[in-house]
Amino acid sequence: MSLGTLSSRILGMVRDMALAALFSRTATDAYLVAFRLPNMFRRLLGEGALSVSFIPVYIDQLVPKEGESEEETRDRANKLASGVFSLLLWVVSIVTVLGVLFMEPLIEFLVSGKGYAAIPGKIETTIVLGRWMFGYLFLVTQYAYFMGILNAHKRFLLPAIAPAFFNLVFIAFTFLPKSWGSVEGQTLAYGVLVGGFVQMAFVFFPLWKMGYLPRFRWRWKVGGVGLILKNMVPGLLGMGVLQLMGLLNLNFASRLPEGSHTYIYFADRILEFPQSILAISLGAALLPTLSQYWSEGKVDELLKVGQKHIRILLFLALPSAVGMYVLALPIVEVLFVRGEFDHKDAVLTAQVIQVYSLLLIFSGVHRVLVPNFYAIKNTWLPAVTTTIGLACHAVLAPLLMGDWGLQGLVFSMVISSMINLLILLMAYRKMIGPFALFDLFKSTLKLGPALVSLWLAIDFLYKILNTFLPDWMGFNLGEALSLLLTIVAGVGIYFLVNMMVKQEETQDVLVRLQRKLGRK
Repeated sequence: MSLGTLSSRILGMVRDMALAALFSRTATDAYLVAFRLPNMFRRLLGEGALSVSFIPVYIDQLVPKEGESEEETRDRANKLASGVFSLLLWVVSIVTVLGVLFMEPLIEFLVSGKGYAAIPGKIETTIVLGRWMFGYLFLVTQYAYFMGILNAHKRFLLPAIAPAFFNLVFIAFTFLPKSWGSVEGQTLAYGVLVGGFVQMAFVFFPLWKMGYLPRFRWRWKVGGVGLILKNMVPGLLGMGVLQLMGLLNLNFASRLPEGSHTYIYFADRILEFPQSILAISLGAALLPTLSQYWSEGKVDELLKVGQKHIRILLFLALPSAVGMYVLALPIVEVLFVRGEFDHKDAVLTAQVIQVYSLLLIFSGVHRVLVPNFYAIKNTWLPAVTTTIGLACHAVLAPLLMGDWGLQGLVFSMVISSMINLLILLMAYRKMIGPFALFDLFKSTLKLGPALVSLWLAIDFLYKILNTFLPDWMGFNLGEALSLLLTIVAGVGIYFLVNMMVKQEETQDVLVRLQRKLGRK
């Protein structure tokens, strides 16, 4: 799953490089605001509350009952999947139509700040792009639902790699003539729609081949659908609150100077690169296993596996956070500084990334911790903690923006994420079982020498290498090579120091590598 996600994120970076270089900040802001709406509903209706409520119940249906044949088990699971799918199509169709019809008042409400509305034609461009791209919701929710079914069958590579094909299509559309649309950026909307269809088709065919492809039925009420809807309510509330935070950020950023939406988005992309490979992949792959342990009554195994994955996350997320903080500006310069994206844009984006390095740790642990609650079919607690985090953000963000502008907005997100995580940790012991907090602290403390060595090494190495490695024919090739060599050296130093102090997770990685090499 990490392999598929990695390929998608690499192509996503290429996509964003093209977006930054080929379009103005007015066009990128408009595109990002407009695209936020279908993405919000995708997370609510596709991969969010529905997915985490559906997978545990669906897995229960896949377990054969006494005296039941394999064909009968498959039929029972397919009926559940088709019932949920039919209801999903009804809801998504209605939301899509309403979104297109009411796009103008939606956009005018979301980005009503003076920093956004003062740019001539920016609101109108956003409305046009929003109406075109809202059709993407219909395609991407089907993809997310099909992905959930494939994950329940422990098929991870194809669903994870499908977004890479979305990115390939989108990249191609960024190079189309701008005259192909009535507003700048309309070719991006075309790319979103075509890419969404390709992405959905990529998970459609594996399910069809396996015989688990859900079908539309007028009568969607079958056994298990009611339980899924019941479990969805708190999860939908929690995801809704999380998406409301995103909408709040759209409004807050509209009060700041032009480009603020773009800087936050590109910083998000840098954050998502390690977060998707580590936290999201770990969390998604963990849910079916934890759900199975809970269904079988193996609570000790659930506790052991869940907490081990948190230690693995910290082992990988902490050095990523250090790298993000120290190398924030070089990363942005190498990836985005060309064409329409200049050095001033890079500095403002890098400042956001440095704050996000803290968010990577808190949100990463949160994403791996939450599946533990979903596995025991408790979806209401994450919803409550997310609501508390949103309330804190709504109060803190305007205050911090007054003093620190864009950095204040993102720092408010870090504080709310930390509060959210602390509440979940306190609830874990009571609802699931004992949490080995001392062992986690001891394991994390043991990473200290490696993290300090990493910080000093990459700061020193990049400055030295960038001084001596030349650029080539106007391209920042020297800077890119310096950054690459610094990151590779930093990874080596981090693992080497951890080996010297005999850090447990490092030994785990080495043993796994030796086994793989031994097999070959």
